[in-house]
Amino acid sequence: MASPRGARSVARIVRAASRVFGRRGYDGASMNDVAREAGVSKGLLHYHFRSKEDLLLEAQRATFRELHRRFAERAQRGDRGLPAALDALDAMWRSIRELRGGAPFIVETLAMASHQGELNERLGTFYDESTQLLEDAIRLVFVDELDQLAVTPDRMAVLIRVLLEGLTIELARCHSAEDAARVDQAYLDFRELFERFVLDQRPLGPAGTEELGPMPLPW
Repeated sequence: MASPRGARSVARIVRAASRVFGRRGYDGASMNDVAREAGVSKGLLHYHFRSKEDLLLEAQRATFRELHRRFAERAQRGDRGLPAALDALDAMWRSIRELRGGAPFIVETLAMASHQGELNERLGTFYDESTQLLEDAIRLVFVDELDQLAVTPDRMAVLIRVLLEGLTIELARCHSAEDAARVDQAYLDFRELFERFVLDQRPLGPAGTEELGPMPLPW
């Protein structure tokens, strides 16, 4: 386990990496850039993180941990329910937007999900942890309304994570302010749907599509 001083160094490095990736993009940023931004030596940076891949995955992991922390703190204060959930979602979206420069790498790692290798194993661990943190946060904030959720917390966590991954892919495709504005609007549309339908007295069944039958593909 890292010492308190080591933990502070890691947190400072991760925050610096988020800023550098956001300004320069993943390809344009270097480990030296991050070390300078964080005010640490390159040796200390490499002691904690072996590569830019590790840094970017940790920056994403920090976003999910921060979201969970906010949920937990608000729930302990008695601030629960839909308003608290919406505030936390907004905070997560702001964090993702700040990491926009890393979006192409995130897309690349998604494409590698079916491959074997150390990076894919780390990515799988990240997905498992982030989904569990989301599920725990949903249970905390909706603790008094769990029986009213439209889908169960575990399934809702997967939906939120997949939606955020999709928005990240859209960010990677942005070439102008107008493109970015369209992605922001897509988030706002999701937020409105979440607000309208997250609580429902008639939850979906195990799959939610049994009566719909197969849908033909357009090709």
